[in-house]
Amino acid sequence: MRLMNTIKVFASCLLLSTVACARSNLAIATAAVVSAQVEQTQSPSTTVQSFTAVEGADLASRLEAARQRARSSQTPYWSAYSFDVRPGVGVDASIREFHGSMNTTGETSVFVGTTAGGVTVETRNLAIFLLRDPGGQQVTRMEIYNLERKREYAGYPVYWLGRANNEESLNYLRSIMEASPLTMLGERAVLGISLHDDARVAPMLKNFIRTSPNGRIRSSAIYWLGQIGGEQAFLADIVRNDGEDKKFRRAAAFAIGESKDRGALNTLQSLYDTLKDPEVRRSVIQAAGNNQERDAAFAFLLKVARSEPDRDARRAAVQ
Repeated sequence: MRLMNTIKVFASCLLLSTVACARSNLAIATAAVVSAQVEQTQSPSTTVQSFTAVEGADLASRLEAARQRARSSQTPYWSAYSFDVRPGVGVDASIREFHGSMNTTGETSVFVGTTAGGVTVETRNLAIFLLRDPGGQQVTRMEIYNLERKREYAGYPVYWLGRANNEESLNYLRSIMEASPLTMLGERAVLGISLHDDARVAPMLKNFIRTSPNGRIRSSAIYWLGQIGGEQAFLADIVRNDGEDKKFRRAAAFAIGESKDRGALNTLQSLYDTLKDPEVRRSVIQAAGNNQERDAAFAFLLKVARSEPDRDARRAAVQ
């Protein structure tokens, strides 16, 4: 009996040591440096002055004015406009070191996090770039560019439309998404919507999640709901919905974990206690590991690692 007790004590100590090491490794991974190429920069005024400005009463009229001016060129052309950008998000930022998450879609790299010095990475000078066929209305490509980075724009002329107000920009991007829901163009439009600093973005994203036939659009909208914040209840409903595809349930758990909302970790713990699907439960464990409430997250993960009957769940907590 004494031997068995000794073995149990040893095993318990080994587990605690392993989890402590895992916590240390997690902190190191979270603080890992992501290197980014630093390109030449230029001031916003220099960037815009290199474009051809067009006038008009609103976004629609300026888009039409650009089309009219490009009709005789017989080459593709860009029409571009700026908008109110969500704070706390960096796009193609000129940084050497970065702590946080980075997602790349086409030529657009989106950063959510801080520099090595703890300064939030933000890009306030963004523009929507729409590439069209010569003289046509058809949009063939959309990009979201940081105006403070030098680019060649594929050698095509750029017609500058100025600043669009949020309502006209969001409605225009939604029309692009609805016209091309299964294409990369539609996916870029949803990203553009997500980057707007406007209260109407969250309802639009929730509608995309409910109705879009494009899984990538749904996943993107779920991610951005977590970044916007204030949508824990909606995301939690996705996580606990047994009729929903598991990849979206896992994405919703991740979005809650990435959220900066107070109580996000409590939401994850509550979900973990009620979920039955082992795979989704493990995604909740991983999401808790990403949450900014580090001490509370560690306590939760330690509890799972010590007492969870599911071996894979224990392993996920340790990792």
